[in-house]
Amino acid sequence: MTHRRDFAPALHGAITASGLTLDRIVHRLAERGFALSTATLSYWSRGRSRPERPESLAALSALEEILRVPAGSLRELLGDRVRRGRGTARPVPSGELWGHFGEAVEELMSQVQLPAEHRRVLSYHERYDMDATGAETYCRVIAVLEAVTERAKHMITVYRDDTRGGRLPTVVPMAGVRLGRVGVDERQHLLAAELWFDQNLRKGERTVVEYGLDFVPGGNRAMMCERRFAAPIRQYVLEVSFRPEAVPHYFRATSEPNQGGPSTSQELTADGRHTVRAVWLDQPAGAYRIEWEWDR
Repeated sequence: MTHRRDFAPALHGAITASGLTLDRIVHRLAERGFALSTATLSYWSRGRSRPERPESLAALSALEEILRVPAGSLRELLGDRVRRGRGTARPVPSGELWGHFGEAVEELMSQVQLPAEHRRVLSYHERYDMDATGAETYCRVIAVLEAVTERAKHMITVYRDDTRGGRLPTVVPMAGVRLGRVGVDERQHLLAAELWFDQNLRKGERTVVEYGLDFVPGGNRAMMCERRFAAPIRQYVLEVSFRPEAVPHYFRATSEPNQGGPSTSQELTADGRHTVRAVWLDQPAGAYRIEWEWDR
């Protein structure tokens, strides 16, 4: 008799035997029309999640072909598909959420304060402004939070500079919060900041907080703006506004869930004010970003 718990070690063994890296496997899946992230594939092989959605199960058939295992051999180990409600999804540890940056993020968290599971994010709205060279100049964040325990006190924000440019931004509290400790990893271009609520929240109480990221002029040209969530979120709005003299020629919105499910990618178009927007509703934990390409 086969059991669902056999799926992860079987997949891990097939990946090891293939001699392929996760990145290479993901690339070959993409060539066959399946958008799967390395994080999702890693989670499947470690038993942290499993294919459940129709898109994931379709990708699994292609994965069997790539790994050169008998057709259906991995699929049969899943057994009957079990539906799980969003409310049962457990938070993804911050280190795992950030992939190969995970250890660095966890180290930064220890320098500030590990975020207790006493609040959840209902809505997150951020807008990036870019300069005439395509570098980030400012980001405004408005978040709606709800306390899930008594005396919810704070939140942590993490930022990674994927341009690997100059200095990291300054966190500027604007409404509902005050700045606490800040941890910086210059080598990995990471920042973690502690934001304390103006007043403790009671269980079920909601609040709105606002803060900004102020970037040092002269940074490198950016290729994307991204946010990672450790738990499911009801709404995430991301806007990026460009200067007329520096507007990319192609945009796409990408999501990479951590707890199962395939990655998604959708082409976007900038409006007449050179601003591009993406809205995600009722999404699982994972990475959400707008990416773009510059004319060479």
